[in-house]
Amino acid sequence: MEDQVAGNEDCGDKLPVGFRFLPTDVEFVTHYLINKVIYNPFSSFIFQEINATELYTKSPKNSVQFCNGEREWFFFIYMDMNIDNMHNKAIEKGGDELGFWQSIGDRKCVKDTNGNILATKITFIYFSGSPSYRKKRHWRIDEFRLPIQFYTLHNSKEKWAAGRLSRGRD
Repeated sequence: MEDQVAGNEDCGDKLPVGFRFLPTDVEFVTHYLINKVIYNPFSSFIFQEINATELYTKSPKNSVQFCNGEREWFFFIYMDMNIDNMHNKAIEKGGDELGFWQSIGDRKCVKDTNGNILATKITFIYFSGSPSYRKKRHWRIDEFRLPIQFYTLHNSKEKWAAGRLSRGRD
């Protein structure tokens, strides 16, 4: 007898039935992103690692593996050298032939209980079509970035962000 439901792909490491990973923004930053940047190992829950240029220049459905009706995915995003230019230009004005990412709203600060700023949260929405004729899609990514001083303080040579990619109902 097969263990998989027809039509579902093998999803690798599986979580227990009914388990849902729902960290708050503060938990996501403090328990996962900070530990990633300071090379501190954490639980066996695996995040996909992806280069920011790759993530933001293609359709979001090409970045995820669909399994069991999931609508949310978590990433560690490697912030390559071109990321600052890309966030200002390519994401907002470019992307692949199918669409583009655009930041919406103001950047928000993620603070701990003492009011210290832990990270900046930037929200992007995916649009299909060209910037002149665009249609809002049901994809959104919340990107969490640590302050640049954090990398200097911890002598980190690699710059990472964390992302929560969500797909709404079509």
